[in-house]
Amino acid sequence: MKIFVKTILCFVLLMAAQSAWGQKNSQELLKREVKINAETYGYRVYVPKNRNPKKKLPVMLFLHGNGVNGTDNERQVQGINEIIDKYPKFINFIIVFPQARPNTIWIGDMTTQALKALDQTVEEFNGDTKRLYLSGFSMGGYGTWTTGVLYPNKFAALVPVAGGIVPPFQIPALLKKTFPAEIVTILDAADPYDSLAKKIGNTPVWLFHGREDEAVPVTESRKISEALKKNGNKNVFYTEYENINHNSAFLKAFTEPKLYQWLAKQKLK
Repeated sequence: MKIFVKTILCFVLLMAAQSAWGQKNSQELLKREVKINAETYGYRVYVPKNRNPKKKLPVMLFLHGNGVNGTDNERQVQGINEIIDKYPKFINFIIVFPQARPNTIWIGDMTTQALKALDQTVEEFNGDTKRLYLSGFSMGGYGTWTTGVLYPNKFAALVPVAGGIVPPFQIPALLKKTFPAEIVTILDAADPYDSLAKKIGNTPVWLFHGREDEAVPVTESRKISEALKKNGNKNVFYTEYENINHNSAFLKAFTEPKLYQWLAKQKLK
């Protein structure tokens, strides 16, 4: 009974995480679609103003948090859309915003449609395949780690915010059976964080987390950053915000000027 109550509580907190942001008109972001088998998924694309089409730009794939899942192709840009409007000089790269379907997480078909949206965007807007960034908040932070594992050597940098690898609740057995084998191996390992670090390898990573996070334990980011460094990754940064909760970590992370300076230096060899 205690496990069930804890699971429901954590789920509610994660659901509220990104939906707490006020909705803003997102018409300035381009609307696009991608097809996976018989399903059509909408996604949005941010392209910097005054972009030179002949110049290759980096492209970030951003995985949203729970609470904005859906099919409207609107809600997934909440929060970060406002940051783009307020700090346009920070974000001199293209951003892809896929949207996970209701009651899903970034695994399976949701990951597949997100990666296809990324590849489609790179092709359409002359993106730089050696400078692809992967980021996500909350549920998207978890998705950043799992996607990084499933697509090694694709991303020049990972930026998980308030995410982790071990969920704050027990994963139902039926749900776990749908996970890719690589992810199940990590979750079932004696030390999941060490197992994850070995899969991530030397991919540059900057993690962000609020110390007062009420939805995802801050220990997740602490353990992952320590494991990455222990396994020899020399390009790992971890920022932990004092007196900052789950939602506030999102705003703090994406208004860090040093993050964008760091991203600009990351490139696949």
